Amino acid sequence: MIFSRIFAPSHTSQKPEKRLEAIEKLSPEKPQDKTILHELAFNDDNADVSLAALAKLNSFVLWQKMAQIAKSTKVKKAAQHCVNEAISGKGSAALSAEEKSSFLQETASADVIIDVVQREPELLGNTELAFALLAKVDKPSFTQHVFLHANNGQLQRQLISSQSQTNTLQKWAKKLSDSSTLDAINSRIDEIRAAEQKPVELKKQLTLCLSKYRALLDKADVEQVVDLQSSYHSELEGLFAQAGILSTDDKQEFEEKRSKITEQVTRYVDRIRPAWEEKQKSAVLANTQALCEQQLTHAKEQVGWLFNTRLCDATLADVATVNESVRGVEATLEQLGQLGSNDKRVDEIQLAVDGLNTKLEAFSMQQQYGQKLLSRLNVVEDVAQKLNSADVSDEQKRDLRSEFDTAIEEYSAISRELIAQPKALLQRFKVATKQVRADEKAAKSKHQDELRHVRKQISIVDNLVSQGKFRAAMAKFKKLSDNVASLPESLKKDIDKRFQKTADDIARLEGWQSYIAAPRKPALVEQAKELAATPAENIKQRSESIKYLRSQWLSLNTPSAGDNEQENAALQQDFDNALEKAFEPCREHYARLDAERAAALELRRSIIEKVASVPEDIEPTELSKTLDRLAKQWRACGQVEKQAYEQLKVEWKAVFSPLQKRVYAWQSDNQALKQRLVDKVNALQDSDDISDAAESAQQLQQEWKRIGHAGKREESRLWAEFKASNDAIFERLKTQRKAQTSEYTEQAEKLLSSIASISVEGDDSTFQSAVQPIQEAMLALPKPQRVKLERKLETLFKQRESMQREHDTKVIEARAHAIIRLLQNDEPEAREELLETLGKRWSNLLTNASASNAPRHDRAWLTVALEVASGMPSPQSDVSVRSSVQLQMMTAKLEQGEAPEAQEILSDWLQHGEVKEDESGLLQRVVTIIDNNPSMLA
Repeated sequence: MIFSRIFAPSHTSQKPEKRLEAIEKLSPEKPQDKTILHELAFNDDNADVSLAALAKLNSFVLWQKMAQIAKSTKVKKAAQHCVNEAISGKGSAALSAEEKSSFLQETASADVIIDVVQREPELLGNTELAFALLAKVDKPSFTQHVFLHANNGQLQRQLISSQSQTNTLQKWAKKLSDSSTLDAINSRIDEIRAAEQKPVELKKQLTLCLSKYRALLDKADVEQVVDLQSSYHSELEGLFAQAGILSTDDKQEFEEKRSKITEQVTRYVDRIRPAWEEKQKSAVLANTQALCEQQLTHAKEQVGWLFNTRLCDATLADVATVNESVRGVEATLEQLGQLGSNDKRVDEIQLAVDGLNTKLEAFSMQQQYGQKLLSRLNVVEDVAQKLNSADVSDEQKRDLRSEFDTAIEEYSAISRELIAQPKALLQRFKVATKQVRADEKAAKSKHQDELRHVRKQISIVDNLVSQGKFRAAMAKFKKLSDNVASLPESLKKDIDKRFQKTADDIARLEGWQSYIAAPRKPALVEQAKELAATPAENIKQRSESIKYLRSQWLSLNTPSAGDNEQENAALQQDFDNALEKAFEPCREHYARLDAERAAALELRRSIIEKVASVPEDIEPTELSKTLDRLAKQWRACGQVEKQAYEQLKVEWKAVFSPLQKRVYAWQSDNQALKQRLVDKVNALQDSDDISDAAESAQQLQQEWKRIGHAGKREESRLWAEFKASNDAIFERLKTQRKAQTSEYTEQAEKLLSSIASISVEGDDSTFQSAVQPIQEAMLALPKPQRVKLERKLETLFKQRESMQREHDTKVIEARAHAIIRLLQNDEPEAREELLETLGKRWSNLLTNASASNAPRHDRAWLTVALEVASGMPSPQSDVSVRSSVQLQMMTAKLEQGEAPEAQEILSDWLQHGEVKEDESGLLQRVVTIIDNNPSMLA
């Protein structure tokens, strides 16, 4: 121990000065000195010693490594400075352009690359190097810096071509001024958007076509469904020819939808075809029946035309044409019989046809009667013309009247023989008899008017008597008597009884008038005084009572000269005073009404002024509200005098109507706009894609809110229709989503059942074949159901991973146990079984190991290295070896980027072959390592 301290190498001295002196003497060209320098550079606690060793080694790689791992701030800064100097081409460790390029591409970190490129933008002149650095850094900000600062048109063009984010390209464009580069960016943006839009448009077209295809399931016309099915199939073939631009999932989804819908439509057609064919047969029968009805109507019209228009002068061709129309009905009836129709209406049509045939068979005889009827009509017209002549005497007129009546009787007798009298002849007959009848009616009407007038006068007199208006009744009766006297004797007998009764009533009145008036007047005075003493609760009723009493007083005749005139005058004065007192509350009430009318007049004038002062530039919405408010105030005003109101009404209309027309025009425009919205939302009712229809309906609702009022009546009507259509659309959407959700839930439940049935213990192929269909089916489900399934699958995968880890752990532990037993050679008879457990790789190492192919390190060195790599302690006797091993492993890691792992070291250890007796201690150490670290045999 003493000698080891005396003669210890100076680089192991406890004093930093000694170690620095030792570094001056070491040469990096010598392997052993190089190892010592490495040890001092990376493991010495003194910063100056570490820096001196690094300077002696003068390796860019070592400087860079130290810049990354140094714990000392001084060492780290110095190392970083040397690295920067080297990259910049300065200092003794300066890098050449080729080395710099290699360093940046292979070793440098992203931060170093960014720093170097920012300091040396000329590096970007190399397009290949620039792309390599961009790929290594992989940061949008760095890519943007390279694009903007590279004086390399080719690089910029390639960056533009490789960029797929439009927002990034737009950012670049904002910071450029070169027009050609801007054009290239804009072209690339257009390409990206066009490329992005193509799948979207194709998916829309596919969705629309599939929706129309699916809508065939709602159609009942098989012929139409088959035609449309062929059309949609061709359309889908054309669309799927472009499906290469879609993602695999989207393409597969649309393929599945097409297959599913095609199958559904085919099954649907097979199901509805029998009922449709039966319906078609019924339609043919119904159409034939309708044709038969039309033919029957036409045949009846033709037969009617023959009898009404062509009865007297019909030709054989006319009869043949009409006969042909009846034959057409018979042919259609026969066709109905072939179609199996047993409708009661067919029997009715057959009866009608038989009737038409009967008429046609009788036409020849009917034509003869028609010609006779025409002859008698000529006689009637001649006699009527003579009767209407002004120069015919009364005696001649009586003879002609007798002749006219005879001609009419003969005409009527012949017309009764006809099935139908021709309209033209009937019209001529009516014209011929009309004037004759008119003269007779005029004479009779004149006498009837006189008689009605007299009767009306009698009723008037009777009413006056019943109302107590006796003097008026007696005056009217005198005029009535004159009118009755002027009536012809033939009419007097019709009113004789009523007139005599009225005359008797008037005679009695004249006798009783004076007798009645005497006690009646004092009674009326008392009634007037009683009315004046009664409070006026109802002004209108009080006024009516005063009028009634006044009329009763006036109905009494003035008394004769023999009466007491002074007493009558006193009664008159008392009566007038009492009525005047009774009228005082009415006068006060009417005065209040006059004041209210005056106030209402002023209020109406002020409202007119407000309307007149409305600004011309007022918005229609505000104008409408203002006019509504002023119109309500106008209607709420009290009454004014009629004459004043008429004048005010003219002024009101003069100022109000122009403004109201503006409002009406605005409301009319709004009505048209809202009607268009109603039409649009009604058109959405037939949309195949209810989701798009609902979205469009929401947009139309927003448009509706932006449109003004359409007038009270139209606004209510349009809103009711608009709301009803919207409600119908969203109800359809709700129903569809509910059905879809139910379908998706059912599919998810089936998939959950499938997941529950999957065993986690099977091999990978079986497990994957069970899981893959479920994962593919999940893609078609909405997110809520898909998330639930994903969680279930995630649990399943975790269970399998856990099981797999347990299995792998057991396999590794079995290998470790097997290799230990093989190395210890305890059970030779179980060697083959243990080799099989060990696996191909490790069993080959054991069976093929020999000294000839052994690695350069011996088992002792490898044992220590294995302990270092696995973190196990080494015996005290191997401390120096362990230090050497650690140094070599560190050097290898620094120079080669990685150090050997425990698994590789164990492989080298096994390649030495069979364990010798003097290596039993090493074997025991390796067994301990394997037993504590079985994972190295993974």
